[in-house]
Amino acid sequence: MNKKILFRVDAGEKVGLGHFFRSYNLAQALAEKAYSVTFAHAKSTFWNSIKNFQFPHLELDGQNINNETINICLNNQYDLLYVDGILDFETESFKKLKNRTKVIFYQNLSESRHFADIYILPSIHQEASYFLKFDKLKTKIYQGLEYFTFNAKINKLAPKQINLNNDLSEIGIICGGSDPRNVTSKLYDLIDFPKWNTITFNFYLGENYMYSNSIPQPYFMNVNFLPYDMNVIYNSDLLIAAFGVSTYEFMALGMPIISIGHQESNAHASKVLNEKTKAIFHLGLIDLLKADTLNETIGELVNDTTIRKLLSEKSKVILDFKGIDRIVEIIERI
Repeated sequence: MNKKILFRVDAGEKVGLGHFFRSYNLAQALAEKAYSVTFAHAKSTFWNSIKNFQFPHLELDGQNINNETINICLNNQYDLLYVDGILDFETESFKKLKNRTKVIFYQNLSESRHFADIYILPSIHQEASYFLKFDKLKTKIYQGLEYFTFNAKINKLAPKQINLNNDLSEIGIICGGSDPRNVTSKLYDLIDFPKWNTITFNFYLGENYMYSNSIPQPYFMNVNFLPYDMNVIYNSDLLIAAFGVSTYEFMALGMPIISIGHQESNAHASKVLNEKTKAIFHLGLIDLLKADTLNETIGELVNDTTIRKLLSEKSKVILDFKGIDRIVEIIERI
C-alpha cells in the first residue's frame, strides 16, 4: 500500500509563499515515488486563488487549526505528517500521534520543534543552545544548507556567469510575497535614484503584496514596479533582497545579493550567513539602515565587478539543487 503523507503548509497573507512552492516541489517528487499526497492549510486568499491544484487540499478554519491538523492525521490514518513553517503544537495533542504517524518538521522554529521524529533545518545560524530540548534518541536531526529545497522554477534556470567586462545596468529588489513590514517602500525611500540614473531599479512585488496603495505616484524614471517573476528577476545584475527563502534560491543561481533583514531574527540569520560564507553583502535590519550606507554599498558593487563575481562564485559553492533528493531519501528511510 502507498504511504499517505499530509503536508501542512500555510501560505498567503502574512505567511510567505516560499513554504508552499518548495513543499509543492517536494510533494511532486514524492508522488513520483508513489506516495499519496494531501495538503492541509490555514484559510487564505492565496490558497483560494489556486486553480486545478495537483493534490487534494484541506482548508483549516477551526478554533485550533494545529490540533485540527493532528486530528486529520489520526482520522485518516496518515503515515507521515510533513510541516513546513513556524507552527507550534500542544504537547498533549501531539502525543496522540506517537506510534501512529511519523512527523517531519522542516524549518519549524517553534517551541514544539523537539516533537518531531525527523527535524530538518536548512540553515547554519542556530547556536548549540537551540538544540538542547531535543532527545537525540527520539529525533533525528539534519542541519545544513545541503537540505535547502527550492521552487521548481529555480531548477530550470542556469547558474549565472558574471563577466568582469560587464557593466551593471539592472538592479532587482525583492521583499517577499506579502512583505508585511513593507520593506519595499522603505527601500524606495532610501535609494538615491537620480544618482544612479544609468541603472534601472525593478521592484518585484509578490502577488500577495499587502501595500499596493503605497506605491508612489509618480515614481522616478529609472524605477519599475513589476509582478514577481523568477525568470525576469534572473536577468538582474544585482539583487537587493529582504532575507528569506528567495535569497537562498537566487544565491544558488549565483546572483550577487545585498541582504537586508525585515525583522531581528532574519537579520541575525543574514549576518551569520555572511560571516560564515562571505557569499552575500549583509546590511542589517531595515529599521536601522541609513540611506548613505545603502547607496555607498550600491556604488561599491556597481563600480567593482570583481566583488559581484566573488559573491556569485561563493554562493554557487555553498548551495546546490539536490536538497529535494536528499529529503526524499530521508523520508524513504523512515
